Amino acid sequence: MIPRFIVAAAFAVYPFCADAQRASEDTSAEPLEAPQSAASPGQATIAPSFALKQPDATLRSPDQINATSLWRAPQRALPPFRPTMGTAAYLAAKAAAERSPRASRPEISQPLAPPLLKLSIEGVNQITAGGAFPPDTEGATGINHFVEVTNSHVDIYLKSNGLRVKSISLASFMGYFTQGLFDPRAVYDSAWNRWVITADAFPESATVQRYFIAVSTSPDPTGSFFVYNVNTTGFAGTNNFYDFPMVGMDQDAVLFTANIFSPSAYLGPRLFAVAKARLYNGLGFSVPVFNPGSSFGTLAPSIVLDQDANTYIASARTSGNTLQLFTLRNSSNAFGATLSAAANVPVTAYTVPSPGIQPAGGSANRLDSGDSRFVNAGTQNGGFVWQAHSIELGGAAVRWYKINAVNNTIAMSSTLFQAINSSDFNASIAANAFGDVYLTWTSSSPSVNPQVIFDGERSGNFPPTRGTVLFTSSAALTGNFDPNFGLQRWGDYSAVTVDPTNALRAGLVNEKVNSASVWGSRIGLIGF
Repeated sequence: MIPRFIVAAAFAVYPFCADAQRASEDTSAEPLEAPQSAASPGQATIAPSFALKQPDATLRSPDQINATSLWRAPQRALPPFRPTMGTAAYLAAKAAAERSPRASRPEISQPLAPPLLKLSIEGVNQITAGGAFPPDTEGATGINHFVEVTNSHVDIYLKSNGLRVKSISLASFMGYFTQGLFDPRAVYDSAWNRWVITADAFPESATVQRYFIAVSTSPDPTGSFFVYNVNTTGFAGTNNFYDFPMVGMDQDAVLFTANIFSPSAYLGPRLFAVAKARLYNGLGFSVPVFNPGSSFGTLAPSIVLDQDANTYIASARTSGNTLQLFTLRNSSNAFGATLSAAANVPVTAYTVPSPGIQPAGGSANRLDSGDSRFVNAGTQNGGFVWQAHSIELGGAAVRWYKINAVNNTIAMSSTLFQAINSSDFNASIAANAFGDVYLTWTSSSPSVNPQVIFDGERSGNFPPTRGTVLFTSSAALTGNFDPNFGLQRWGDYSAVTVDPTNALRAGLVNEKVNSASVWGSRIGLIGF
């Protein structure tokens, strides 16, 4: 039980902080005009499949977090990439993409006024992080810090000069040493000035798999955290695997999604939301868990910037000509939250991207470009949702969308790639309240080692085909081989987030290569 004086103190700092929501430096910018029609209140809903009951969190002070800082995670292989279409179908789709005639790419457009690089920071590497691969590069931008989380590490940097002020294992951070931790996520709530950091653990048994949710007690990520230890087996099922979790948030709640796998099949995604008023004060909660069914792919929540009563969750199947959009209402209401049935959003048909090509050559040295899922939280504002994923277009390419979530249409979309023969994948996207867009992705080609790319555009304009190179690796990756798919493991995701102190700035993190057998990461602070 959390001492009441701690709860009272937390509430005292919980009121809205106007400084964290200061206006953009561009005083001529205007907020987006929202779609005018309202969402249909009569849309069919999905009944909750489980009631998750969680006790109060454990408060971990900086001293407690640092006490085990020298502990190193066991160097074991991470879970193989789990495609929602099944391994055999995934291999067949990759092979089909490589056999298909090379689709012609449109003329490459050069950037006119892209975001500029403000600071480039060397991130953590495979050796420091414990030896596992892939890194699952993830991070978020706060008021004074950039927090990077990877498999299986937490590294915190000052935005002012890139100095790393904390470097610790995920195990030490969460206070958990029974099984290895993986699939970390980090988001920053710019309205309430709180960090949310999560990670999965390998199963302890057929009935216990841990999912950790850590919430800061202040804007300082080097300070104390409330840590929730959630056993996912209750709603994931005995002997099933909780995989690829994501984190989003709206004005009232933090949203959590994941994919569930049995030992032999994909069972579909899960979604639950927890009221910030409870989560940010370390209080226990009881919330519904939603299961849309195995016909749907990974659920990608958004970072919601406005006070819309509807919270949209996007999903992309491995191939098709539609995206799926779910609507969560009353997200913070433990008894009244509802999830709509999926609405289909028509898009240009897409398929799973072919593997990434790099100068090392040979089939075993191709990079796993993943499937066509959305790999990170998008952005929601004014009735629109921004998302991006990897598709096949003469090789792996990045397609981004601005979705009108009210009438389920595409307001804007384009495809991005660095060259006619490049492979472009592992993309994330973020937008600010004015509709300015920021992107990051990976690019490689037969003549160029893997690169960290960033891109963006001001509201209403299309990002150019070719982005800006943040970093070019000095070597190809040949030592992170995954025998399940015969490819070099990459990703499985990247991150880009808007700076809470200036909407014309953003921070990003993505994978690079330090040496043939060692992944690295690069952090960029960019802005218009």
